[in-house]
Amino acid sequence: MWNLRIIGALCAILIASGCSKSNPLLGKWKLAPNSGNECFQLAGLEFNDKTLTMATPLAPVTVAVTYSHEGDQYSATLANGQVLSFQTESGGLKSVEPVCHLVPAG
Repeated sequence: MWNLRIIGALCAILIASGCSKSNPLLGKWKLAPNSGNECFQLAGLEFNDKTLTMATPLAPVTVAVTYSHEGDQYSATLANGQVLSFQTESGGLKSVEPVCHLVPAG
């Protein structure tokens, strides 16, 4: 009987963890075609669990990042306090300020 309780508890944990909403920011992103010049800083982003890598003209830069979300807005807070905010849209992401559209890279 004790083994059945352990198995039941493990199943409940697995089910609950599988139901959590994943972070839509995670992955590699590039600017959508015909993006404006104001979007150049978002040209190449790669969000990982704890870091953000940004393409720069000289070399990629990786910084620590924490994530949060409220409603349909997802935010990545960089180690220096800068916040990048995005909303999901069909086929990609839309940054809040400046308004830029990103699509999956790859």
